Amino acid sequence: MLGTYDYPTSHRVFELVSVGTFIAFAAALVRRVAVEAADRMSLSTAILIVALVLAAYAVADLASGIVHFLLDNFGSPDTPVIGQKFVKPFRDHHVDPMAMTQGDFIAVNADNVFICLPVIVPAFYFLDTAQHPYAGVFIVGLVAGVIMTNQLHKWAHMPTVPRLVAAAQRHGVVLSKEHHSVHHSGAYDRNYCITWGHLDLLLNRVVAHRN
Repeated sequence: MLGTYDYPTSHRVFELVSVGTFIAFAAALVRRVAVEAADRMSLSTAILIVALVLAAYAVADLASGIVHFLLDNFGSPDTPVIGQKFVKPFRDHHVDPMAMTQGDFIAVNADNVFICLPVIVPAFYFLDTAQHPYAGVFIVGLVAGVIMTNQLHKWAHMPTVPRLVAAAQRHGVVLSKEHHSVHHSGAYDRNYCITWGHLDLLLNRVVAHRN
């Protein structure tokens, strides 16, 4: 009933509760945003919505790269609070990149879902979508990008992926296998972004300047 997993049942239950909570709040917020956007729909509105979604996707990509860079380069598995939960998985991933491909959707993505709860829940309660519908569009796009980050990362390591995903990888719509393989080909010192990959154009320059 809880799926296939190899970690404590209590953690699996926590993941499922996080995912269920997120779905409930996100669905309600998306409905509000969709209603407001539909009431204002025009060509210019459609263009603005697409631009906001792309901007949110880019922000999610950059955020994934910054977090990845920090966890790869600072702290250790013994660091209090974040060591075992955040630093260790990234360091272990360098040793066995394919391990993450064995997890199901919940195991791979639930942590990112939990991280998005402090964004989506306040947005549901406090964002006036009638007054600020485009802020709602951006928030929905941002949390969607963050939640899909680990899934896109997982697909970039899998030898075989769904046909639509493969097409998206080839056309640069999502993180491609070729782009991400650069991170694993040497000192793990570039191509940190694991959602889209395109923001590495910026982050690689910042990292190179730091070094």
